[in-house]
Amino acid sequence: MDDRLLQSFMTVAECGSFTIAADRLSITQSALSRQIQSVEQTLGVELFERIGKKIRVSPEGEALRARINEVLIATKNLRLSAEELKKGEAGVLKVGACSQLIERYFPDFLREWQDEHPRVDIRLEEGGGADLDAKLMSGVVQLTINASSYARTPDVEARPLCHLAVLAIGAAERIGRSGAPIDIADVCSHPLLLLNRRHVSREMFDAACRLAGLEPRVALESGSPHTVFSMAIGNVGVAVLPSSIRALKTDLTVRPIAIDGRPVEFEISAIWSRSTPLPAYGRRFVDALAAHIAREQDGGAGTAAVA
Repeated sequence: MDDRLLQSFMTVAECGSFTIAADRLSITQSALSRQIQSVEQTLGVELFERIGKKIRVSPEGEALRARINEVLIATKNLRLSAEELKKGEAGVLKVGACSQLIERYFPDFLREWQDEHPRVDIRLEEGGGADLDAKLMSGVVQLTINASSYARTPDVEARPLCHLAVLAIGAAERIGRSGAPIDIADVCSHPLLLLNRRHVSREMFDAACRLAGLEPRVALESGSPHTVFSMAIGNVGVAVLPSSIRALKTDLTVRPIAIDGRPVEFEISAIWSRSTPLPAYGRRFVDALAAHIAREQDGGAGTAAVA
Protein backbone atom coordinates (compact mmCIF):
# COMPACT_ATOMS: atom_id res chain seq x y z
CA MET A 1 0.00 0.00 0.00
CA ASP A 2 1.21 3.48 -0.87
CA ASP A 3 2.38 5.08 2.35
CA ARG A 4 0.95 8.39 1.14
CA LEU A 5 -2.52 6.91 1.61
CA LEU A 6 -1.65 5.91 5.16
CA GLN A 7 -0.34 9.42 5.79
CA SER A 8 -3.64 10.81 4.55
CA PHE A 9 -5.49 8.70 7.13
CA MET A 10 -3.18 9.91 9.92
CA THR A 11 -3.65 13.54 8.87
CA VAL A 12 -7.46 13.28 8.80
CA ALA A 13 -7.42 11.52 12.17
CA GLU A 14 -5.26 14.26 13.63
CA CYS A 15 -7.27 17.15 12.15
CA GLY A 16 -10.72 15.62 12.70
CA SER A 17 -11.81 17.22 9.45
CA PHE A 18 -11.48 16.37 5.76
CA THR A 19 -11.44 20.06 4.89
CA ILE A 20 -8.56 20.95 7.21
CA ALA A 21 -6.66 17.77 6.34
CA ALA A 22 -7.03 18.39 2.58
CA ASP A 23 -5.68 21.90 3.03
CA ARG A 24 -2.70 20.62 5.03
CA LEU A 25 -1.96 17.96 2.41
CA SER A 26 -2.45 20.44 -0.45
CA ILE A 27 -5.00 18.26 -2.26
CA THR A 28 -8.71 18.61 -2.95
CA GLN A 29 -11.21 17.30 -0.44
CA SER A 30 -12.67 14.92 -3.03
CA ALA A 31 -9.22 13.48 -3.77
CA LEU A 32 -8.63 12.99 -0.05
CA SER A 33 -11.99 11.24 0.33
CA ARG A 34 -11.05 8.84 -2.48
CA GLN A 35 -7.73 8.10 -0.77
CA ILE A 36 -9.42 7.26 2.52
CA GLN A 37 -11.94 5.04 0.70
CA SER A 38 -9.03 3.24 -0.98
CA VAL A 39 -7.41 2.56 2.40
CA GLU A 40 -10.71 1.34 3.86
CA GLN A 41 -11.28 -1.00 0.92
CA THR A 42 -7.75 -2.39 1.18
CA LEU A 43 -7.98 -2.97 4.94
CA GLY A 44 -11.60 -4.10 4.87
CA VAL A 45 -12.71 -1.82 7.72
CA GLU A 46 -14.21 1.64 8.08
CA LEU A 47 -11.66 4.00 9.54
CA PHE A 48 -14.02 6.89 10.28
CA GLU A 49 -17.56 7.31 11.52
CA ARG A 50 -19.47 10.04 9.71
CA ILE A 51 -22.00 11.88 11.86
CA GLY A 52 -23.64 14.47 9.68
CA LYS A 53 -20.88 16.80 8.53
CA LYS A 54 -18.59 15.70 11.35
CA ILE A 55 -16.26 12.70 11.46
CA ARG A 56 -14.44 10.80 14.15
CA VAL A 57 -12.04 7.89 14.08
CA SER A 58 -13.89 4.59 14.29
CA PRO A 59 -12.95 1.98 16.94
CA GLU A 60 -11.32 -0.06 14.16
CA GLY A 61 -9.46 3.03 12.93
CA GLU A 62 -8.31 3.82 16.45
CA ALA A 63 -7.05 0.24 16.88
CA LEU A 64 -5.04 0.50 13.64
CA ARG A 65 -3.81 4.05 14.18
CA ALA A 66 -0.74 3.13 16.23
CA ARG A 67 0.18 0.32 13.81
CA ILE A 68 -0.15 2.63 10.82
CA ASN A 69 2.06 5.18 12.54
CA GLU A 70 4.68 2.46 13.12
CA VAL A 71 4.55 1.56 9.42
CA LEU A 72 5.06 5.20 8.43
CA ILE A 73 8.02 5.59 10.79
CA ALA A 74 9.56 2.34 9.53
CA THR A 75 9.09 3.46 5.92
CA LYS A 76 10.72 6.80 6.65
CA ASN A 77 13.67 5.11 8.33
CA LEU A 78 13.99 2.68 5.42
CA ARG A 79 14.17 5.57 2.96
CA LEU A 80 16.76 7.33 5.12
CA SER A 81 18.86 4.16 5.29
CA ALA A 82 18.63 3.70 1.52
CA GLU A 83 19.66 7.31 0.97
CA GLU A 84 22.61 6.92 3.34
CA LEU A 85 23.67 3.76 1.52
CA LYS A 86 23.44 5.61 -1.78
CA LYS A 87 25.59 8.43 -0.42
CA GLY A 88 28.07 6.05 1.19
CA GLU A 89 27.03 7.03 4.71
CA ALA A 90 25.83 3.61 5.87
CA GLY A 91 26.61 -0.05 5.30
CA VAL A 92 28.87 -2.91 6.37
CA LEU A 93 32.67 -2.80 6.42
CA LYS A 94 34.53 -6.09 6.93
CA VAL A 95 38.03 -5.45 8.24
CA GLY A 96 40.85 -7.96 8.71
CA ALA A 97 43.81 -7.42 11.04
CA CYS A 98 46.19 -9.40 13.23
CA SER A 99 45.35 -9.90 16.89
CA GLN A 100 48.07 -7.54 18.17
CA LEU A 101 46.88 -4.65 16.00
CA ILE A 102 43.27 -5.25 16.98
CA GLU A 103 44.18 -5.36 20.66
CA ARG A 104 46.46 -2.33 20.47
CA TYR A 105 44.57 0.14 18.31
CA PHE A 106 40.96 -0.91 17.93
CA PRO A 107 39.27 -0.89 21.37
CA ASP A 108 39.28 2.89 21.90
CA PHE A 109 39.19 3.76 18.22
CA LEU A 110 36.31 1.48 17.30
CA ARG A 111 34.16 2.65 20.20
CA GLU A 112 34.60 6.29 19.14
CA TRP A 113 34.03 5.45 15.47
CA GLN A 114 30.81 3.58 16.18
CA ASP A 115 29.53 6.44 18.33
CA GLU A 116 30.09 8.83 15.42
CA HIS A 117 28.93 6.44 12.66
CA PRO A 118 26.11 4.33 14.14
CA ARG A 119 24.85 3.29 10.70
CA VAL A 120 28.17 1.74 9.65
CA ASP A 121 28.49 -1.86 10.84
CA ILE A 122 32.18 -2.76 11.37
CA ARG A 123 32.95 -6.49 11.42
CA LEU A 124 36.46 -7.53 12.42
CA GLU A 125 38.22 -10.66 11.17
CA GLU A 126 41.45 -11.77 12.89
CA GLY A 127 44.27 -13.41 10.96
CA GLY A 128 47.94 -13.47 10.03
CA GLY A 129 49.61 -11.69 7.12
CA ALA A 130 49.15 -14.29 4.38
CA ASP A 131 45.73 -15.29 5.72
CA LEU A 132 44.55 -11.69 5.59
CA ASP A 133 45.84 -11.28 2.06
CA ALA A 134 43.93 -14.38 0.95
CA LYS A 135 40.75 -13.16 2.64
CA LEU A 136 41.06 -9.80 0.90
CA MET A 137 41.58 -11.36 -2.51
CA SER A 138 38.64 -13.75 -2.03
CA GLY A 139 36.32 -10.99 -0.83
CA VAL A 140 35.88 -12.32 2.71
CA VAL A 141 36.99 -8.89 3.94
CA GLN A 142 36.95 -5.52 2.17
CA LEU A 143 39.90 -4.00 4.00
CA THR A 144 42.98 -5.37 5.73
CA ILE A 145 45.39 -3.74 8.15
CA ASN A 146 48.48 -5.64 7.11
CA ALA A 147 52.16 -5.37 6.30
CA SER A 148 52.82 -3.09 3.33
CA SER A 149 54.65 -5.96 1.64
CA TYR A 150 51.20 -7.32 0.78
CA ALA A 151 50.37 -4.09 -1.07
CA ARG A 152 53.04 -4.48 -3.74
CA THR A 153 50.72 -5.73 -6.47
CA PRO A 154 48.63 -3.77 -8.99
CA ASP A 155 45.49 -5.50 -7.69
CA VAL A 156 45.31 -3.42 -4.52
CA GLU A 157 45.41 0.12 -3.20
CA ALA A 158 47.01 1.01 0.11
CA ARG A 159 47.54 3.78 2.62
CA PRO A 160 50.55 3.55 4.97
CA LEU A 161 49.58 3.77 8.64
CA CYS A 162 52.70 3.28 10.76
CA HIS A 163 56.01 1.48 11.22
CA LEU A 164 56.36 -1.30 13.78
CA ALA A 165 59.64 -2.45 15.28
CA VAL A 166 60.58 -6.05 16.03
CA LEU A 167 61.44 -6.20 19.73
CA ALA A 168 63.51 -8.43 21.97
CA ILE A 169 61.82 -8.82 25.37
CA GLY A 170 63.58 -10.66 28.14
CA ALA A 171 65.04 -10.74 31.61
CA ALA A 172 67.79 -8.24 32.41
CA GLU A 173 70.25 -11.10 33.01
CA ARG A 174 69.80 -12.09 29.37
CA ILE A 175 69.61 -8.79 27.47
CA GLY A 176 70.59 -6.20 30.09
CA ARG A 177 68.54 -3.26 31.32
CA SER A 178 69.21 -0.77 28.54
CA GLY A 179 66.41 0.11 26.16
CA ALA A 180 68.92 0.70 23.36
CA PRO A 181 68.81 -1.42 20.20
CA ILE A 182 70.26 -4.91 20.50
CA ASP A 183 72.06 -6.63 17.65
CA ILE A 184 70.27 -9.63 16.20
CA ALA A 185 73.34 -11.81 16.84
CA ASP A 186 73.06 -11.11 20.56
CA VAL A 187 69.36 -11.96 20.46
CA CYS A 188 70.06 -15.27 18.71
CA SER A 189 72.57 -16.26 21.38
CA HIS A 190 69.58 -17.04 23.63
CA PRO A 191 66.74 -19.55 23.35
CA LEU A 192 64.02 -17.71 21.44
CA LEU A 193 60.29 -17.47 22.06
CA LEU A 194 58.71 -16.77 18.69
CA LEU A 195 55.34 -16.23 17.09
CA ASN A 196 54.50 -18.69 14.35
CA ARG A 197 55.03 -17.90 10.68
CA ARG A 198 51.49 -16.58 10.22
CA HIS A 199 52.74 -13.34 11.79
CA VAL A 200 54.51 -10.67 9.76
CA SER A 201 56.90 -9.85 12.61
CA ARG A 202 58.10 -13.47 12.49
CA GLU A 203 58.59 -13.21 8.73
CA MET A 204 60.68 -10.08 9.22
CA PHE A 205 62.75 -11.65 12.00
CA ASP A 206 63.43 -14.78 9.95
CA ALA A 207 64.47 -12.64 6.97
CA ALA A 208 66.84 -10.64 9.19
CA CYS A 209 68.34 -13.88 10.55
CA ARG A 210 68.95 -15.16 7.02
CA LEU A 211 70.54 -11.85 6.06
CA ALA A 212 72.84 -12.05 9.09
CA GLY A 213 73.61 -15.74 8.47
CA LEU A 214 72.12 -16.78 11.81
CA GLU A 215 70.22 -19.91 12.83
CA PRO A 216 67.98 -19.07 15.83
CA ARG A 217 67.41 -21.59 18.61
CA VAL A 218 63.64 -21.81 18.91
CA ALA A 219 62.46 -22.73 22.40
CA LEU A 220 58.82 -21.88 21.69
CA GLU A 221 56.74 -21.19 18.61
CA SER A 222 53.20 -20.00 19.32
CA GLY A 223 50.25 -18.31 17.66
CA SER A 224 49.58 -16.31 20.83
CA PRO A 225 51.64 -13.20 21.67
CA HIS A 226 50.53 -13.52 25.28
CA THR A 227 51.87 -17.08 25.49
CA VAL A 228 55.22 -15.91 24.14
CA PHE A 229 55.26 -13.01 26.58
CA SER A 230 54.35 -15.23 29.54
CA MET A 231 57.25 -17.56 28.78
CA ALA A 232 59.58 -14.56 28.70
CA ILE A 233 58.32 -13.60 32.16
CA GLY A 234 59.30 -17.11 33.25
CA ASN A 235 62.79 -16.50 31.78
CA VAL A 236 62.53 -19.50 29.45
CA GLY A 237 64.15 -17.40 26.75
CA VAL A 238 63.98 -14.09 24.89
CA ALA A 239 60.67 -13.19 23.26
CA VAL A 240 60.60 -11.67 19.78
CA LEU A 241 57.43 -9.63 19.33
CA PRO A 242 56.19 -6.63 17.31
CA SER A 243 55.99 -3.22 18.96
CA SER A 244 52.21 -3.32 18.64
CA ILE A 245 52.05 -5.82 21.52
CA ARG A 246 50.40 -4.57 24.69
CA ALA A 247 52.87 -5.76 27.28
CA LEU A 248 52.04 -6.47 30.89
CA LYS A 249 53.78 -4.54 33.65
CA THR A 250 56.85 -6.61 34.52
CA ASP A 251 60.58 -6.26 35.17
CA LEU A 252 61.44 -7.41 31.65
CA THR A 253 63.64 -5.33 29.36
CA VAL A 254 62.38 -4.25 25.95
CA ARG A 255 64.93 -3.54 23.20
CA PRO A 256 64.46 -2.94 19.46
CA ILE A 257 66.30 -5.55 17.40
CA ALA A 258 68.87 -4.21 14.93
CA ILE A 259 71.03 -5.67 12.18
CA ASP A 260 74.25 -3.80 11.36
CA GLY A 261 72.91 -0.86 13.35
CA ARG A 262 69.64 -0.64 11.43
CA PRO A 263 66.33 -1.42 13.14
CA VAL A 264 64.39 -4.48 12.05
CA GLU A 265 61.00 -2.96 11.33
CA PHE A 266 58.14 -3.10 8.89
CA GLU A 267 55.40 -0.82 7.63
CA ILE A 268 51.70 -1.40 8.23
CA SER A 269 49.13 -0.22 5.70
CA ALA A 270 45.41 -0.21 5.14
CA ILE A 271 44.95 -2.31 2.00
CA TRP A 272 41.90 -2.83 -0.21
CA SER A 273 41.19 -4.40 -3.60
CA ARG A 274 40.96 -2.25 -6.72
CA SER A 275 38.25 -4.54 -8.06
CA THR A 276 35.94 -3.69 -5.14
CA PRO A 277 36.74 -0.08 -4.20
CA LEU A 278 36.02 1.03 -0.65
CA PRO A 279 32.75 2.88 -0.12
CA ALA A 280 32.98 6.46 1.13
CA TYR A 281 32.54 5.37 4.73
CA GLY A 282 35.36 2.84 4.27
CA ARG A 283 37.77 5.59 3.24
CA ARG A 284 36.62 7.69 6.19
CA PHE A 285 37.34 4.68 8.42
CA VAL A 286 40.89 4.45 7.05
CA ASP A 287 41.45 8.19 7.53
CA ALA A 288 40.20 8.06 11.11
CA LEU A 289 42.27 4.96 11.94
CA ALA A 290 45.40 6.59 10.50
CA ALA A 291 44.82 9.67 12.66
CA HIS A 292 44.22 7.52 15.76
CA ILE A 293 47.43 5.52 15.26
CA ALA A 294 49.41 8.73 14.63
CA ARG A 295 48.13 10.21 17.89
CA GLU A 296 49.11 7.06 19.79
CA GLN A 297 52.60 7.04 18.32
CA ASP A 298 53.09 10.77 18.88
CA GLY A 299 52.17 10.13 22.50
CA GLY A 300 54.94 7.57 22.80
CA ALA A 301 52.59 4.59 22.53
CA GLY A 302 54.14 3.16 19.39
CA THR A 303 56.44 0.77 21.23
CA ALA A 304 55.52 -1.87 23.75
CA ALA A 305 56.17 -0.66 27.28
CA VAL A 306 57.41 -3.04 29.92
CA ALA A 307 58.28 -1.47 33.25
